[in-house]
Amino acid sequence: MDKIIYRCTSEVRINRNTKDLVWYISEEELKNNEEVADFNPWNKDEAITIAKSYLMDDCVVIFRPARMEDRISRSRDAPVMFYFIEIMNQDESIKFTSRRIYPWEKVIEFASWFKGLSFVAATRVWKVKKL
Repeated sequence: MDKIIYRCTSEVRINRNTKDLVWYISEEELKNNEEVADFNPWNKDEAITIAKSYLMDDCVVIFRPARMEDRISRSRDAPVMFYFIEIMNQDESIKFTSRRIYPWEKVIEFASWFKGLSFVAATRVWKVKKL
């Protein structure tokens, strides 16, 4: 499934003191509320939808908080500021989640390993680093 993004602009540059003339809307967001593409979200100028684009299958990196509870014993394990790191493809059909939890500084470091990589390349890095 392709991830579709719409590029919009207000094209109103006269007497405007803002740099936010271009914005992007995901197809899911547009389906849920078609009006989001009608106006610039920052200054409410009327919008022009310029292009429908398909996102490349680059790696998506997620930091998932590791706070958890056991609903049977009602005990909570609250490792505050610890996270799982996840990578996935654009349509979220393939996902890898770390087997350990890490502090914020470490997940930031790990995320830098995947910067600018395709999902295929990122899976190779994931396997080599044994997350």
